[in-house]
Amino acid sequence: MKAFSITQRLRYGTFQFFDHFLGKHRVDSMFNERRKKLEDSILKRLKERGPGKEIQIDRRKNLSLKEFKNHYRSKGIPVIFDGEAKDWGCCQKWSLDYFNDLHGDDEIVMVDQNNIHEDYQVLTLRDIIADIKGKGSKYYRFYPLLSRHPEHIADFDYQWFKDRRQNFNLGSTFQVFIGGGGKNTPIHNASAPNLFVQAYGEKRWVLYDVYYTPIVNPNPVRNLYRNAPNKMGHKNGRPFDAFNPNFEDYPEYFHIDKYEFVLKKGDILWNPPFMWHAVENVVDSIGVGFRWMAPFYSFKISPLYYFLELFATNPNFYKSWKLFNKDFNLIQLAETGRLDDYLQKQAKSI
Repeated sequence: MKAFSITQRLRYGTFQFFDHFLGKHRVDSMFNERRKKLEDSILKRLKERGPGKEIQIDRRKNLSLKEFKNHYRSKGIPVIFDGEAKDWGCCQKWSLDYFNDLHGDDEIVMVDQNNIHEDYQVLTLRDIIADIKGKGSKYYRFYPLLSRHPEHIADFDYQWFKDRRQNFNLGSTFQVFIGGGGKNTPIHNASAPNLFVQAYGEKRWVLYDVYYTPIVNPNPVRNLYRNAPNKMGHKNGRPFDAFNPNFEDYPEYFHIDKYEFVLKKGDILWNPPFMWHAVENVVDSIGVGFRWMAPFYSFKISPLYYFLELFATNPNFYKSWKLFNKDFNLIQLAETGRLDDYLQKQAKSI
């Protein structure tokens, strides 16, 4: 039994469409009872379907390029290239001390992804690493390492990445994630395909297929990033935690399928577009995502969400992609109306 009927999916997609262009509060004021009725019918159907399953992700050694393209990439199925990067420079050399010694003076802007409306911080990479070593709370996401230090391209097999992305693409970027053990990023997704290299430490991942978007039930997209808000069934005022699930408040998640696995040093994860995922550092961790823009492919995976993304407003699609290549944290500043403030302060400091 499928999780949703065709009618439920069409109705849910219609709400998402009007939420995007009219605003969710306005749509709720007009159709709140209908939306609540739809959510109740979805939960009822899920309960009739029974418990969700934990799907074992394929962990492949020496996965051929042809099979990757024809099976995993073509169908939007995640897979782990087991130990593929173990001999690359990023896995042989990178550590907290390595970054501290080489790039500790790098000035960075950090936005808390768990609460992007909190005040942003302008710090040095050395500050971040000291906090991680001191078991602090900071987790630096989207460090634009290669745009600042392009010599690190030698730490990867760049041709390996190029062979696995689509021939038609609008550019690619590397983003580094540096955080201490126990730090996590809640459920979110993005339209850019992602090959994620675990360079140091380990990360635990939980993935939900884009098919289950009516359960995640995101707010209307404002840029190239969606997260899971406090939606269906919540009582405690917090989003669903994939690593410490509270099925009493979020019963719908008990009934959907998921992948759960640990990415080890040297592994590379293929994370398709719009795949919902939550990530937690098992120990101190450094990972790097190689992302690219593949419009036709992303549209194939989710026509509705890619179409709506083209009409992102804060910032718009073009500006989002420019900032995405420069520093994703700047997108979060733009979303919360603080980008101009940051840029003015930077100009004054020069």
